Amino acid sequence: MSRTGDGSATRNAPGVAPPTPAPVPDLQPPAPHTVLPRHAIIEEPPEPRRIRRPPDLMRLLFESGLIIVVVLLAIPGSGTTTGLETDIHNSINLAPQLFLSTITLLTSIATAVIPVGLAVERLYRREGRRVADAVIAAAVAYLLSNLFNWWIDSSVGPKWLSEVLTRHLDTSTTTTPLHVYIATVVAFLTIIGFGDRPALQTFTWSCVIAYAAATVIHGYSALVGLMISFLFGRTIAFAWRYARGVVNARPTGRDVVNSLSDAGLAAISCRWLGESEDTRRFEAETDDGRLLDVTVLDRDRQAVGLVYRLYRRIRLAGPAQRRNLLSLRRAVDQEALMSYALHDAGIRTPRLLAVRELSADAALLAHERVAGRTLDEVGADELTDDLLARVWQVQQQMQLHQVAHRRFALDSILVGGDGEIWLLDLRNGEIAASDLQTRLDIAELMTTLALRFGPERTVRVGTQVLGADAVAAALPMLQPVVLTRTTRSAVRKKRNLLQRIREQILIFRPQATAAVEPVRLERMRPRTILTVAAGCIAAYLILYQLSTSKTSPGQVIASASPLWALVAVLASLGTYVAAAMSLTGFVPEKLPKRTTFEVQVAAGFVSVVAPPAVGGVALNTRYLQKQRIAPGAAVVAVSASQAVGFVLHITLIAVFGFIASTTNSARSRGSAPTTVAIAILLALAILIMVVLSVPPLRKYAAARLRPFFAGTLPRLMDVAQNPRKLATGVGGTVLLSLMYSLALWASIKAVTPGAQVSYFAAGVVFLTAQAAGSILPTPGGIGGVEIALVAGLAAVAQLPNATPAVFLFRLVTTYLPVIPGWIVFARLQRKGAI
Repeated sequence: MSRTGDGSATRNAPGVAPPTPAPVPDLQPPAPHTVLPRHAIIEEPPEPRRIRRPPDLMRLLFESGLIIVVVLLAIPGSGTTTGLETDIHNSINLAPQLFLSTITLLTSIATAVIPVGLAVERLYRREGRRVADAVIAAAVAYLLSNLFNWWIDSSVGPKWLSEVLTRHLDTSTTTTPLHVYIATVVAFLTIIGFGDRPALQTFTWSCVIAYAAATVIHGYSALVGLMISFLFGRTIAFAWRYARGVVNARPTGRDVVNSLSDAGLAAISCRWLGESEDTRRFEAETDDGRLLDVTVLDRDRQAVGLVYRLYRRIRLAGPAQRRNLLSLRRAVDQEALMSYALHDAGIRTPRLLAVRELSADAALLAHERVAGRTLDEVGADELTDDLLARVWQVQQQMQLHQVAHRRFALDSILVGGDGEIWLLDLRNGEIAASDLQTRLDIAELMTTLALRFGPERTVRVGTQVLGADAVAAALPMLQPVVLTRTTRSAVRKKRNLLQRIREQILIFRPQATAAVEPVRLERMRPRTILTVAAGCIAAYLILYQLSTSKTSPGQVIASASPLWALVAVLASLGTYVAAAMSLTGFVPEKLPKRTTFEVQVAAGFVSVVAPPAVGGVALNTRYLQKQRIAPGAAVVAVSASQAVGFVLHITLIAVFGFIASTTNSARSRGSAPTTVAIAILLALAILIMVVLSVPPLRKYAAARLRPFFAGTLPRLMDVAQNPRKLATGVGGTVLLSLMYSLALWASIKAVTPGAQVSYFAAGVVFLTAQAAGSILPTPGGIGGVEIALVAGLAAVAQLPNATPAVFLFRLVTTYLPVIPGWIVFARLQRKGAI
């Protein structure tokens, strides 16, 4: 068995000696008149005449998503767009009328003439099918645009959508929702294309945009309607092209043979081997008996997995990124450059014999076949320390020449027939690699080798070859995020493999203990992305509710009752006093009152910028340790307060629900608060039963709750010996919920003075929303709490438009306290109190 330059498996060929560097011709376009070698045998599966290209589907989804985003943003921003349209329309009086009329006329002519000219050119080049597809797409866009406009203007059309897409010309006339002409032209241009003429493409789209701007200036269309028209035309075009498919222009075996012949490699046979994520692979045999592994790169295959590669590019920072978003030309150049660099460094890699351009969208690389097996195919009895040392020696050579592979996986390391090590799949490599990239290479290679050789042997031999310092320097890089997908999948099946590697490194280099903490290689983590998304959703929902109620955030604050707003602010301040009491009560040792209060103010900042259940807890634990309380005792004290708070939280829901029902049942117009409270408690009971019944959920819940309850009982027994401490701790925990409930109730009274909502009903809503919002793993419950509060006030307190009250409540209890919290946090850090 042997491997190609991209790491694919093929059949063995007779062993060859390590190749010597040889010049390779530059990337050249194919010759216009190439004769297929006589008797060349081509084996490949039949190709369909038309294919559905993944890039078309991705563009279709992208354009559809943009339409949804624009509409959603336009709903709360309708006032802003209306004002902008008015300003644009009024600007016509400031500009010369002749100038505007000339611009409108010229752009109208250009948007009509250019599509016709492109169609004539395509027909001249005998591309009638593309012209037909463009005409059909334009016709579909024209028909659907008119149907959509008719539906919006009819009595059954949604009025909110009509308000977003149109503007009023007078009291009885509005513009059409979609601009039919623009949607039709855009659909036609998207299908017909511009060939390789970027200047014409830029000019044409500029004319379309100028024409659209002219229609807004003259008041013929709404701004949002024009944006949707443009996106609608592109969406129809990509939908038609994906449904219909395009003419198959993928390189075939015949193209590969012709291109190899142009490079002086007369191929007598060519066999298709399959497709990987971003390449197509062929096996060719020349007339002198040599076997070639041919890798074909084309734009279609590059689009496969593009979403994942974009996600990795956004998530990883700096040198931790791989070269996975290169253009076709740069991807070919990069692999060729890496091949030459490794040859020059004396590192074995399959000899690159030819680099050829197949078309504007495809190129090939031909490597000489090397007999051998990849590391995942080597038998267990052949995995000797000598073989392991040879692999590490290759890494030593790469480190010496500042070359990084950046994709060390089991299928990228080939063991030749003579036992020598060859490197494959060089497309992600780096020349003049930095120290960080070299350490990343060592970490990934160490993890890959540990999958076959085990952590102990891998680290031991690695330290013998590279030295203990070089191996220990890679310790902070041992993170799943730096591994390839195949290696990460294998690591998941090997329990605690990375931890075992770390332990082995510390055996050989105990001084590396300080470097155990992983280096931050991620620009943002999935939890951060989730936090941002939840925050955006919460902000959008609040803005939407405020826009539907014709109220802006400034109007909410300006129209709020000063007295009730002051009560909400004082209640928010009281939550920090209560939190300080809760912490003090569960610590037998005496704590300074002022500093403890300041730590709770600082926790208001930390809880918003740090992950949930980590920020405040970690800050309190750190503070107790600074007060010379043993780390174990500090953790137990904070856990005890959390455990008691959990129990009291559930109790208060039941108590508040009962009292709210007693006081408000006479005027309740919907579900009584007691009924809602009972439903909440039943739902919690069912949730607990489900968690206890499902082993994975039970294990997850135990892992999350064990830190809070571990050692809690002994700590409570210690505190119970001092009734004053116990009363302070329990009283502070209850007071914390009471103050938050008071802040919510005061916010409701401040914004909606006539609302018939009792304090206890507001308490039920807050306690329930806080529990529901904590399920979403976002700092400060951002997103989840807002949604739960609005829904809870509508269901329990019969308050249909609760968004202004929720906005004010979260403003005074969560968002505004971030500023003083940050100031106090910095001050405590300077004092060494945390």
